[in-house]
Amino acid sequence: MNCSPDVKKDIYDFFNNIDKYITEVKKIENPTLPNTSLVDCKHFSNQEDLGNKEKAESLCNSFASLNKFLVPIKKEDHLDPCNFLNYWLNSELSQPFFNEDNCISYVYNVMDSHLGSKPDYNSLDCQLYNINKVELNKMNKLYNFYKNYSKLNTIIDSNWKEKKIEILTLSTQCCADYNDVSYLCNVDNENKNPEFCKKLNNFKSKYDNLDKKDVQQGSDFSDHFITLSKCPNNKIITTAVTGTVVGLIPLFGVLYKVIELNIKL
Repeated sequence: MNCSPDVKKDIYDFFNNIDKYITEVKKIENPTLPNTSLVDCKHFSNQEDLGNKEKAESLCNSFASLNKFLVPIKKEDHLDPCNFLNYWLNSELSQPFFNEDNCISYVYNVMDSHLGSKPDYNSLDCQLYNINKVELNKMNKLYNFYKNYSKLNTIIDSNWKEKKIEILTLSTQCCADYNDVSYLCNVDNENKNPEFCKKLNNFKSKYDNLDKKDVQQGSDFSDHFITLSKCPNNKIITTAVTGTVVGLIPLFGVLYKVIELNIKL
């Protein structure tokens, strides 16, 4: 069995439909759902040494639930969820409570086999593999971008005036993460990361369009939402992310004025 880290050409394809996958993952972030076979997952965690047994059992339960939600995407939407499942399992097994040398294809096949006797379990028959750590880190950043985007979009479509601090906090975090990876897509590096940069640029356009959503004329929405094109440097952002709620508003009031002044100059 080959467990060497790899990067395949279509590894980022699932980001074309990332909203669907984030919606399904939200469903499994709740406590264990009905119809999840705790017995099968207990057997799995007892027989396989992935690291922390309790976390291995939890992983198995989450996998069973996620698989159940991904099957309709394959059947009804005619999408292949295997690349997303590959990313998800790689990301989960990269957590510090699991062994560093776990083989993704082996773990997937064993869980698939343990759960195969469940009457409501339908295997996706995926061919999963280990993603190298550098690529996985970039994918994690993209995935977290879209998670924050989803939260922001939901807030903006509801009564966002009651959640201005949350908007500021989420957009500040997006800025910090964006500054961490944007250099990978500058003129010197873009050719080395073509698929990642394509997805990152797609996200940036989608994210910055949040600022153009229909908000009440004359509202102060833009004072609390930072577009990626206006991100300040990470030293300032770190202060904002770790600062108190009381300190966030004056800090970003200053940042806003600095940006405004730069534009005028």
